[in-house]
Amino acid sequence: MGQAVTNPNSSYFLPGGSDTPPATPAGHELTFIREVAQQTQAYSTSIKTAATKGKNLSTLYPAAGQNSLSDQLKIVAQLIAGGLQSRIYVVSIGGFDTHSAQVTLTDTTQGAHATLLGKLSVAITAFEDDLRLMGAQDRVLGMTFSEFGRRIISNASLGTDHGTSEPVIIFGTKVNAGIIGTSPVLPATPTVNDNLPLQFDFRSVYSSVLKDWFGASPTELQVAITGTITKPLTSSVVAPGAVAGVGSQSDLPTKYALEQNYPNPFNPTTVIRYDLPQGSNVLLVVYNSLGERVATLVDGTQSAGVHEVSFNGNALASGMYLYRLRAGSYQETRKMILVR
Repeated sequence: MGQAVTNPNSSYFLPGGSDTPPATPAGHELTFIREVAQQTQAYSTSIKTAATKGKNLSTLYPAAGQNSLSDQLKIVAQLIAGGLQSRIYVVSIGGFDTHSAQVTLTDTTQGAHATLLGKLSVAITAFEDDLRLMGAQDRVLGMTFSEFGRRIISNASLGTDHGTSEPVIIFGTKVNAGIIGTSPVLPATPTVNDNLPLQFDFRSVYSSVLKDWFGASPTELQVAITGTITKPLTSSVVAPGAVAGVGSQSDLPTKYALEQNYPNPFNPTTVIRYDLPQGSNVLLVVYNSLGERVATLVDGTQSAGVHEVSFNGNALASGMYLYRLRAGSYQETRKMILVR
C-alpha cells in the first residue's frame, strides 16, 4: 500500500464510494480497488503520525526546492525518526539522460552531469548526517539504481547515449567500503556505439542486499531473483552481520508489535511478522469476514525476537481476512486481502 509523499504532514485522500457494487466480475474488481484505497488511506494516517513524531536533526540539507533529492531524503529521515515501519523507501532524481550538453565545451569537468553528481553528493551527505545524529545510521542502507547506463565516449552533441552498464553506489555505515570491480579495458579507438563491458550481473547486487541486509534465505532468493546469474559478485556489498540493521533478529524488540502482512493483497501466500520483547505464549489466528476461524498459525510458547509465519490461502475464497495476535496481555488485529 505504497504512497508518493511530497508533504508527510498532509492528508492524502483517495476517492471511494458508498454504494454496493453489483455481483459481477466488474463489481468484484471495483470492490478490490476500493479495499486497496481504504488500506492506502489507513497508511496515510501512519505516515502523518510518524511525520508528526519525527524531527530532522541535520543542518546540512539545502534550502527546500534547491535539491529535489535532498528534499526527498529529508522526508525519509523524518519518517524513520518518527518510527514508520516501512522497510523500503524509493526516492529519485532525474536529468541523467544526458544525450546532449553533458559537459561544457571549454571544461569537461563542468556541465549537467557534474551538477547532478554534486546534488547526489550533497543529498546523501545530509541524509547520513541526519541518521547519525538520530542514532539510526546502522539501521539504514542506501543504494542507487537506474534503468540504463551510458556509452564510452560522447556524441556530437557533447552528450552520451544509452549504454549497457553503469556504476551502482551502496552507502551506509554497514557497507563493505571500497570499490568492487576494476577499471574497464577500453577499445583503442572507441566509437559512440561502444559500451562498457558488464562486470557484475545486477541481480547479484540485489541478491547480496536481500541476503545480507534483509536476511533472505537461499530459497527466498531463488524465488525473488529469477534466472541464472552469469556474472556474480566476488564479495558481499554489505558487511557481515549487517542484517542486524533493518529486519534485525539479533537485537531484541523493545515492545510487542504485529506488522502488516506482505505482500498484501496476496495470492496465495503471504508472510506475517511480529515482535516479541520477551518469551510469551503466542496465539496467531486467521478469521474470515464473518468472524469464523479459518487457520491457526501459531499456538504455543515462543522466545523473544522477531518472528515470521507464512500463511497459505490456497483453499480460501477471495476476500478480506483478519489475523489476530495474542501474546501475553498484548492483542492486535490487522486486515489482509486474498485475491484469486
